[in-house]
Amino acid sequence: MNYHRPLAASLLIALVVGIAVGAETPALADRAGHPNVLLICVDDLRPELGCYGAAHVRSPNIDRLANSGVTFDRCYVQVAVCNPSRASTFTGIRPDRLGVWTLPVHFREASPNAVTLPQHLSRHGYVCEGFGKIFHNPWQDPRSWTSPHRWGQGSFTHYTDEQKDFTRQVKESLPTGDWRKENLRGLISNAPEIEDDEHPDGDMTRIVAERLAELSEQDEPFFLAVGYVLPHLPWCPPKRWWDQYDRSQLPLAENPNPPTGAPPVALGDNYELSHYADMTNMPTPLDPGLSEAEARRFRHAYYAAVSFVDAQIGRLLQTLRDNQLADDTIVVLWSDHGWKLGEHNAWGKMTNFEIDTRIPLLIYDPRAAGNGERCSQIIESLDLYPTLCELTGTPIPSDVDGKSAAHLLSDPTAAHAGVAFSQYVRDRMMGRAIRTDRWRYVEWRTLADAELKHRELYDQENDPGENHNVVEQHPEIAAKLKKSLDEVLVPRPISLVPAIHSAAGGKKMQVRWANEYEGPVRITWISPRGERRVQIDLKQGESRQIGSFVGHRFAVESEDGKYHEVVEVTPDQDRIPIGRTSAK
Repeated sequence: MNYHRPLAASLLIALVVGIAVGAETPALADRAGHPNVLLICVDDLRPELGCYGAAHVRSPNIDRLANSGVTFDRCYVQVAVCNPSRASTFTGIRPDRLGVWTLPVHFREASPNAVTLPQHLSRHGYVCEGFGKIFHNPWQDPRSWTSPHRWGQGSFTHYTDEQKDFTRQVKESLPTGDWRKENLRGLISNAPEIEDDEHPDGDMTRIVAERLAELSEQDEPFFLAVGYVLPHLPWCPPKRWWDQYDRSQLPLAENPNPPTGAPPVALGDNYELSHYADMTNMPTPLDPGLSEAEARRFRHAYYAAVSFVDAQIGRLLQTLRDNQLADDTIVVLWSDHGWKLGEHNAWGKMTNFEIDTRIPLLIYDPRAAGNGERCSQIIESLDLYPTLCELTGTPIPSDVDGKSAAHLLSDPTAAHAGVAFSQYVRDRMMGRAIRTDRWRYVEWRTLADAELKHRELYDQENDPGENHNVVEQHPEIAAKLKKSLDEVLVPRPISLVPAIHSAAGGKKMQVRWANEYEGPVRITWISPRGERRVQIDLKQGESRQIGSFVGHRFAVESEDGKYHEVVEVTPDQDRIPIGRTSAK
């Protein structure tokens, strides 16, 4: 591991948050009514699939799953970026209460006592295992799983030597001070001549299929969460999935211009794509757009990645059938947010627009009367937690913010909450949005004092692409939606720094960490901004001397999830024993 510069000196530490005591996993008195769950998480997957009316996208396995279960046409995430979306979904808690709105902050620093969905299910007799990207990588929260989390092996990119040389040349050409000088990534896309299992998403599918076969022989119900990284950047699926498409025939965005009347803060900056060596000059949405050739290349790459992941999902579904698990397993397909492919002259996620906050959600419960139907009710991603609690016959925790949508699987036309809320932080402002049946209303307020700076209103009935901000034309609608928005996302000053973070300016110290736990542990420095920045892995029995400062804090977690604590550097100790007491 590379150490962050503040750790270059010395360190001493004391316990500030103790080991969280777990509970013995209870045996279910009756297996009936407690079906298995296979939760399939796909990063950056927008609802542009065959089952959502996109005939140009080849997604036959996802389409078959949709035809078997209930397809939700209007499901929305709480934040259109990976970490806060996943944290909110898997804790069932809104970002404002959880304290996580951005990429760098782990929910365990913001809300240490939050109980995740797999934690909850494991406490009620479920075997809970995670594979791939479930929480925001690389923080897969070991205490959520009943056995260590696993990743597929292999390269995500398979760059050639020539492609690597190109990246080195671009890096050398960047001016001094460019933020990418030490962080430049390779090409944004690649079509390697490899087999599916040579990609980590494919290898993970193989591992999960083997595990499903093993679990079919056991009596306990299981919750398996399987997280695919593609179609997240970089787009490097095996070449045979690129060959499924004719690039020249792919449709381009129907609304390639920024919305009229929208404040610049609402649009984003295409920042994510500018990390890559061949896109260092990526234009912003307010600049002239990409060439048609580039837009087609990007769309081609994205669809190829989707088709690759679709094939992996097909393998999982076939494994369920082969092992006689299909009739007793709930299957859920979920994405952490949408993605722009040229809409609004933008690429990526990270806005409050429909294109970024709306996701595909498919739920197949073999017992459901509504299988094969579509549901047009508005639901939120955090509704998934209580929904799966109800479907698995486990109690719904009293402190979750989501509302169970289990009744919609029996009657997809039944009433639900009727609104969804989304947020995004940019330019020291919080964008807060409410989506109703017809309208999307957005406010941008300063983080420091919640001062209102900008407003947006989009008419989904007459402008489903959200191309015109009509807030000035409909003051009465805006006022009504503002009231509803304020009742749930209360305007208030917001600090993005979580409760657990390092203090700055302390005395340099030095300490020896000693792993006395019966397995490997990871020590992670939590910066003064509350970001997990440095990871130090210690094997059982290993010790290591590390430099830091008084007041620095560290999360310490065992790989098996049974031991965890937060420690703070103090000036009265030169050795930190880890895992002397374990929480079972």
